[in-house]
This record gives sequence, structure tokens and C-alpha cells, in this order.
Amino acid sequence: MATEIIMPKLGLTMKTGTVVDWLKSEGEHVDENEPLLEIETEKLTYNIESPAKGVLLQILAASGEKYPIRAVLGYVGQPGESIPVHAGNAAVKDADLHTEDFSGFESQAAPSNSIPQTAGGRVFISPVAKKIASDAGIDYKQIKGTGPNGRIVKADVLHFIESGGSTPMQTAISTVSPVSAELPGYAVSDAAKSVIPYRGIRRSMGENMLNAWGTIPMVTHHVSADAGALMDYRAMLNSGVTDKNDRVTVGELILKLTAASLTMMPIMNSSLTNEGIVIFDEINLGMATAIDDGLIVPVIYRAERKGLLTISREAKDLAARAKSGALSLGEVQGATFTVSNLGGFGSVDHFTPIINPPQAAILGVGRVADSVVSINGEVTVRPMIGLSLTYDHRIIDGATAARFISILMKQMENPARSVLQA
Repeated sequence: MATEIIMPKLGLTMKTGTVVDWLKSEGEHVDENEPLLEIETEKLTYNIESPAKGVLLQILAASGEKYPIRAVLGYVGQPGESIPVHAGNAAVKDADLHTEDFSGFESQAAPSNSIPQTAGGRVFISPVAKKIASDAGIDYKQIKGTGPNGRIVKADVLHFIESGGSTPMQTAISTVSPVSAELPGYAVSDAAKSVIPYRGIRRSMGENMLNAWGTIPMVTHHVSADAGALMDYRAMLNSGVTDKNDRVTVGELILKLTAASLTMMPIMNSSLTNEGIVIFDEINLGMATAIDDGLIVPVIYRAERKGLLTISREAKDLAARAKSGALSLGEVQGATFTVSNLGGFGSVDHFTPIINPPQAAILGVGRVADSVVSINGEVTVRPMIGLSLTYDHRIIDGATAARFISILMKQMENPARSVLQA
């Protein structure tokens, strides 16, 4: 019997995973533990390895589609080994996903020269063939399948392209639905356009944020805090340091001071569970990091126990590996509080960060900019930084949130003392 390729459960909160791409085609030889396909969760990308040595007998999961944990994605085994019928369809149905274009199998073979066989409007096409057609801008429903039961396979798509069956522009024009049919009041534009697929980390992140927005009563406090002492302390630390990798950034100072402030206000480092409000003993700081495909949140664990320079080095390393896709699963799980810093872009003073469930709060950090302020009745110019704290009002009330921001601002007034106390 062939061996199943299963969607793994990568973390306690994972319910589904998205198939990004198959690294092998059906019929190709694979070794045990050799990477077979790449999947994405809301936290990271991950390669699923072959559970056995043999050939990739069957691909059931289509690229770009989402499947539940424990779903059967395909089969590996020896040529000729039996494969359960319709296993893939059951997996898709269980996930309540769109089944159009999902690879299915019938008991009798269809003539090799037939138009792709359909069932309930579904066209059978292998994931590899579907990806090639998509990249070429081809409507694969025009292609005759020569695979089992009329299934479109890789060779069919390549032959279609080589024979000049269609051009990407012709296909795009013929398949675009009138905009006015979906968006009344808007005229159809003849201008060229591009469409970015809404999938992978981008989609997972979006769904996670939508869920948070719809289920958590969030409130955000904004304040402009004096960053003069913070900037002076940073300048002192970086004096004579020529390697930028060894220099401490404003964001890294904020991470350290946030950890120190959380030790004084443990309720901010909490989560609402079925058991009640859980206050965590350790401060695991999530560090929201922008990547090409969306947002990922690597974690600095036990930040309250670490010195500033250690946090600085870890933050730089995590950010670099996040952007190169080299983070492990263990480095993006278990955050108890998140800091989202947009200050480096120099264009944002305040914003409204969305809580990363199941955390109770998130701190947004804006740019440092000179502002005219009044101090003890005298008008002066000071470097000010925007702080935006979003919190779960089921756990934290306004007065508590205000006290936390006040504590953080006092830490910023004397950062050297705060760092030494940690």
C-alpha cells in the first residue's frame, strides 16, 4: 500500500496549511526525507519531506489551495502500488474548500483524445500542469487532457504552449469578467493591469487579522513621547562603533524598555483562555517584521532576562532570517506581547496596530521627529516618538493601559537606569 503524504500540524493554533508548490512531479523518484512540497501557514513556510523512498505516485493537493491538518496531500510508494480512490476529494470537502480544478479519479479510463473530463463542472488537472498554465496566462480549460480519465498533465500544457494554442493576453481578455457586473457604478477599463494572487503568508496573515478585528474588542491609545534621553543614550552607546551590525537602534532600545515595563505591569503580558486570564511568567516579545509576502513575527524569548546588547543582536539576526525565509517554527511561536515598529520608514507618527491573538496587547512605534513642544512654560524643539498601544478591553481597561504607557515613557526618560536594572 502506498504511503500517505499528510498535512502536518505545525503548532497548537494551526488548523490549515496552504500548498505553495510541489518540488517533485508525479512519477519522479524520491528518497526518504527528501523535500516533496512547500507549504505555508500564517507563521512561516515549511518543506514537507517524503515519508518513504520510491516514486511520487499521486499528487492530490493543488498549489495555492488550503488544506486542513492531517489531510492527505498525495502518495509515495513503489510503481504499481494501490492508491485509495477519491481520498483527495474527501480532504477538500472536509476543509470546506472550493473543489474546482481539484485532481480526481474515476474507475474507467477516458479516451486520450477527449476534452478534459469534468464532474460537476470540475476540470481535472495536475498541480504542476496548473502552475505552468497559470504562469503562462493560459486558460487550461481549452486544453485536451491525455492523462488518466482525461486529466490534464504537464506534457499537455507544454504541447499546448508550443503549438501556439493561446497567448497570455488573448486569454486574459477572454476570461476577464466585466467589472460593472461585480462593482456597479464602475466602468470597465481597457488599461493593462496585473493581479497579485491573494494566498500564502499574505492570505494567512489577512485572515488572522480579520478574525482578530471581528472577535476582540480593541482600543488604541496614542501618545507622542519625548525621545531626547533615548536618542542621547543611543548616541553614547554607539560612539566609536563603526560596524552598523554592532550599533543599537531605537527599535531595539524600545524592545528592551518594553520588556522592562511589562515586568512592572504583568497584566499586559497575558491572554484570555477558557480557564480565565492567564498571566505569563516569561516575556516573549514578538517582533513584527515586514517581508516580501506579508508580515511575520519572530520572537525574542525571555526578553526580561536579556541585556540590551543581547536583544540587539537577536533582533538583527531574526529580522535578517525572516526576510530570507530561514526562520524555524520554534522562532515564530509563543509570543506573549508584540511590538510593531514602523519608525524606520520615517513616514508614520501613529497608527492602529491589530492585536496578534491570543495576546492581550500590541505596541506600535512610530518615527522619531523633531517637534515644537512646551516644557515648563518654555517653547522648545524636542525629538518626539509616536507610541500606539492597542489592547483587548476584555482583559485590560483604559486606566491600566494608560499606566502602562506612562511606565514606558518614564523608562524612556532614563533608559540607562532601566537597562541596568534588568
